[in-house]
Amino acid sequence: MSTLPLLPLLRCPYCRDAFTFEEVAGGPVARAEFGILGCRCSRFPVIDGIPILQRAPVRMLEHTLAVPQTEGIEIAELVAMLEAGRTREALMRCVAYADLPRSWSQLLGWRLSRGALGSWLGRSRGGRRFAAQVVDRRDVASAYDVLRAYYASGGPLDPALGHYFKHRFCQPRHLAALALAQCISSDGSRAVLDIACGIGHLAHYLAHRRTPAPAVGLDMNFYQLWIARHWMCPTAQFVCADASEGLPFADDSLAACVCSDAYHYIGHRDRLLAEIERCAPARMCVLTRVGNANVMPNEGKEEDLESYRREFNCEDLFIFDEDQLVRCYLEQSDPLSQEPREPSDLARSKWLSFVWHAQRDADRRTHLAEASRPHAVGKLEINPIYECRQTSHGDIELVFRFPGVWFAYENHAMLSYLPRRTMMTKEQLAAVAARPDSPSLRELINSFILLGMPERFGSFPCNPHVAPVS
Repeated sequence: MSTLPLLPLLRCPYCRDAFTFEEVAGGPVARAEFGILGCRCSRFPVIDGIPILQRAPVRMLEHTLAVPQTEGIEIAELVAMLEAGRTREALMRCVAYADLPRSWSQLLGWRLSRGALGSWLGRSRGGRRFAAQVVDRRDVASAYDVLRAYYASGGPLDPALGHYFKHRFCQPRHLAALALAQCISSDGSRAVLDIACGIGHLAHYLAHRRTPAPAVGLDMNFYQLWIARHWMCPTAQFVCADASEGLPFADDSLAACVCSDAYHYIGHRDRLLAEIERCAPARMCVLTRVGNANVMPNEGKEEDLESYRREFNCEDLFIFDEDQLVRCYLEQSDPLSQEPREPSDLARSKWLSFVWHAQRDADRRTHLAEASRPHAVGKLEINPIYECRQTSHGDIELVFRFPGVWFAYENHAMLSYLPRRTMMTKEQLAAVAARPDSPSLRELINSFILLGMPERFGSFPCNPHVAPVS
């Protein structure tokens, strides 16, 4: 019987029982634990270090309505594969998607291409392609390589979501989340939970800031967690589960909870709020970019401001709009010390953020004073939103380019703090690699020309033809 780092923290979301863990040899494909978690009601798989604690099949889900984009695999089938030692097959069924070319579909006809034969052919071809592009070269592939494999044109996943993940480090919504996430403290004895964590942008910040917090990410999309666990934030832990069904953690086990850009998509939120209070009683909770139903367009299960107030039912509730938080971030001010906005102003804002059970002012000021710029946490890289052209003198010219129309619509506020065109000298380029704390880089960091990224996210060299994820 082996151990799983998360094991003491985990509880079954259905029966609340603690788990036992039976490890399975992962073989050459493994970079973390494979095995089976057992409780009194169920058996759940652990695939490459990620427990899957849900009863729904493992699928790739559309990120706003959770509509399946792929065929998926049942939990019992994954458990059976692990029991038989078929770990590579179990991993591939979780991370690869079927790829049946249009020409094959036309040849097979409508019925066969959508039946058992078409599914088998598409899964076989897609698995081989994904294995060659990612799994068999995972030790040298970057997160950007994996994103390109998933969000290629013609695949089942929306290429616009690839832009979202690649460029999230400098989006207004991420700066708003960082403005509040940097106020979360942890003594290291309990983890901070990132609900609907995606590929782990916030977990990366929490785990790598100057006063790091143990981070646990939770999401329904296994393939995103796989990117987070092995490319974005290997020091954090991740769990595949549906937050609307209950949090798979022990009572009083979490230091704080954060949920960015997802709360209004989650069902059974009364249950989720009760679970947050169970796992992190009277501790800080941060919800950012929550949609206001009174401002179009609407997505998910949005409510108006007063309905959210009643939903949270907190006396110590802080409410912000996204523009206010971005300003606080750019000005390096504490958002929780700001004068509260008028409710009539907030009611007209599309994107709201909420905080309750905030840390005491003295604790928060001490923590903020120690923090570096959150967007610089990690390995300094040139912001991939820029196209780079090298000059004859060895300097580079950087030109801002939105990767798509929808991205520009959602993130036009980036133009207020990112220069449209700028230069980096060859000396600054050398300092990025050799002396990342050089004073000559400070202005490039402050203007978001340089961003802190995970070690394995990917470098974006001087190349006018660097392509966005599409």
